[in-house]
Amino acid sequence: MSSVWARSGIVAGIAIVALLGLLLGRVASESRGELAAANAYRHDARPGRAIEHYRRSIRWALPLSPYHTEAISGLESLAKELESEGDTDLALLAWRSLSGGIAATRTLYTGFHPARENANDQIARLLAMGRSAAVDARLSDEQLAADHRRLLSDEVSPDPFWGLVLLLGMAVWVGALVLLARRGFDSAGRFHWATARGPVWGALLGFVSFAVGLLFA
Repeated sequence: MSSVWARSGIVAGIAIVALLGLLLGRVASESRGELAAANAYRHDARPGRAIEHYRRSIRWALPLSPYHTEAISGLESLAKELESEGDTDLALLAWRSLSGGIAATRTLYTGFHPARENANDQIARLLAMGRSAAVDARLSDEQLAADHRRLLSDEVSPDPFWGLVLLLGMAVWVGALVLLARRGFDSAGRFHWATARGPVWGALLGFVSFAVGLLFA
């Protein structure tokens, strides 16, 4: 029986590695393709379409991916170029796409990102220059930019720490229930507390972690 479980574990491990390889390959391929399309549209003087594809390339992110970094640099330089040409509306769209693209790739461990912080600074500055609302007439450019920057800094997504607690709690909960099904009962289906005690406590701990994470995330 143990050899069967060992072979099953090996097969499952190979399948998981293969699946992860396919997923990572897809992400890298999509990011590279979107970056190539963005550069092509920029070369053809179609900055609106270039911005769209730069944003998509940024969203297909992998750790240490060169395409992700190149897309960020390309979008930054395009935004500066558009503003120097007087097209502040499109420059604002570029900065917003950069900030939104990076935010869309946020993971449990993502923290301060210099490129996104700089993009938010530029968004606040351009919005302050526009002064689209009459209620802002009494504010200086610096005050208005600070107000916009504060709003851009607000986080509405789930808290990363409690999200991690939620996911780990669920993993422990499910894993403990699997162990309970395997070790807590004999061949006749009779429950044995001596062997089931560890999985039961593990399932309880995992469920509590899951519930707490769900509450605060």
